[in-house]
This record gives sequence, structure tokens and C-alpha cells, in this order.
Amino acid sequence: MIYPAFFDTVEPIVTYDPLADILGAVEEGKIAYHYLDMVKLAGHSCPTVAGAWLMTRIGLQRLYGSELPVRGNVKVEIREALDEGVAGVIGSCIGLVTGAGNEGGFKGLGGKFARNNRLVFGAELGAEVRLTRLDNAEHVEMSYDPSIVPGRPEMGPLMQKIMQGAANEEEKKRFGELWQARVRRILTEKELWKEIVTVS
Repeated sequence: MIYPAFFDTVEPIVTYDPLADILGAVEEGKIAYHYLDMVKLAGHSCPTVAGAWLMTRIGLQRLYGSELPVRGNVKVEIREALDEGVAGVIGSCIGLVTGAGNEGGFKGLGGKFARNNRLVFGAELGAEVRLTRLDNAEHVEMSYDPSIVPGRPEMGPLMQKIMQGAANEEEKKRFGELWQARVRRILTEKELWKEIVTVS
């Protein structure tokens, strides 16, 4: 599979999954999630997926510090309803790393390791997303603003030509390059993260 090289420069998020540990799925229950994993889940790489990645990384860092985040021990709340905007994409992407599932999620083994009812949409929040540790109730709220990193002006006309079916192969390739260049900036220019993701 061929994909933009910068995907591999994004530092992975390493978690400890007690269920994976118990079931012998991965050694010591340590699971490393890469940006490419989130891209595979969503089926594409865009500012929304990049934002979900950043909020997951920053939120788990705030909640766990130097400890490994415990997958399945985090409740994820999204302010928008499931059918609004890109809420479903964001929830799915954050759920990938945190293990949080909606009512259809894994219900556990012998009353332990449940993942269901931990991804909630339409929550009353002052921010866009809230992550809460279930073991100590510590939480972090975050909002994401990708407009801090605008796309190049030529992207608009190129997208219009693509949507109209009038773009040639060179124009399609150029649009994709410009699109991913914006995503790359969001994910790799760490000095911008404090402006892109507001934490409370």
C-alpha cells in the first residue's frame, strides 16, 4: 500500500489493553496505534481525521501523563449528535484508540473489560469532546479548529473541477498533494497544536 511518507513520521499512540493482555492477543497488552490505522478506519486522511488523532493524543496525555493510557478505561463524549456533521467520524476514530464503544460495543467477560456505552453523542459539553478516565473520574475537554491551518487557494478551483468531472489526472494528483500537505502541517507542526486544539 502506497501512502504519503509523512504518515510514518507521526508518533504512534501506545496503549495498554488489559483485555488484549488477558487473551494473549499482544505481548504485555501493549498496542501501538499509528496515524495510518486511523486512516484505514476512516478510509481517508483529512483535517477531521487529523483532528481526532490530535485530540486523542493530547487528551490521553493529559489524563495519563507518563503512564500508558489504559484502553477500555476511557469514556468519550461528543457534543454533536451522531448524525450531525463529522461527529460519527470523530467518535469512531477516537474510539479506535481508546476502545470506547457505543451501545453496540463489546460487553465484556465476566463483568470485566466492557467497552460498550462508553462512546456518547449529543452530550452537554462546553467543548466538542470530553475524555474521562473511568477509574478516577479525571477528565479533559477539547475543541478543534483546523482553520488555523488553511488550505492553499488553488484547492477550491481544483475541487470544483473534480466534483464536476472536468479535472484531468494531473489536476487530481495536484489536489491530493495539496490536501495532504494541509493534513501534514496539522499533524507535524507541533508548535501549532496549542492553537489548533483548545484544552480545558
